Amino acid sequence: MVQTNKTRVAVLGTLAEFHQEPIAYDMGALLELVAEVNPDLLCLDMTREQWEQRAFEELPPEYQEALLPLAHQTDIVVVPVAGGQSPPQPVASGWKGRVIAWLRNRIATLQRTAPGPGAINQGWRHDLANHLYGWIRRLSEGDLEKRTRDHTVQLTQSVVELALRDPGSRVLVVVNIQYCHIIRHRLRAYVAIQVSAYQDL
Repeated sequence: MVQTNKTRVAVLGTLAEFHQEPIAYDMGALLELVAEVNPDLLCLDMTREQWEQRAFEELPPEYQEALLPLAHQTDIVVVPVAGGQSPPQPVASGWKGRVIAWLRNRIATLQRTAPGPGAINQGWRHDLANHLYGWIRRLSEGDLEKRTRDHTVQLTQSVVELALRDPGSRVLVVVNIQYCHIIRHRLRAYVAIQVSAYQDL
């Protein structure tokens, strides 16, 4: 049987606190982008409990100040896709801590100098930042790499289940930029899903 009604899914990365800075991909640009895409379903990295209880105080600023108010004002349907809290920030002592700080500064420079959301979400900046995030996770103390893997597996699985339940819909997944590569790669394994750039959704 030929699959003709694939669910289109785009994964859009966000920059957390950087959206509040005077950069091209600021909070206003994010809000305008998502409003223009106007997806059928907006998947966010939050738990069902947070959504049902309206416990938004621990969510990143782009959720609290932009995406959730936008969904409230429009017909965009919010779907929480996290199974638990997001992994913690990377920490390490000694030389590893200094290297992590240096890598985070390099990522910040990439993000601050990007001409817009397209340059953040694809192209050489996006690919380079993905490698830097990977090094940070490996250098971090504790089990950050495993927790990130488990978290992104849960996010991906929730999106897949949604896509299978609602074939043919247009789904925008908005998560921290460091998870985009991982989620897109996993989604491409499913024939019922067409992974798209957000511009093509």
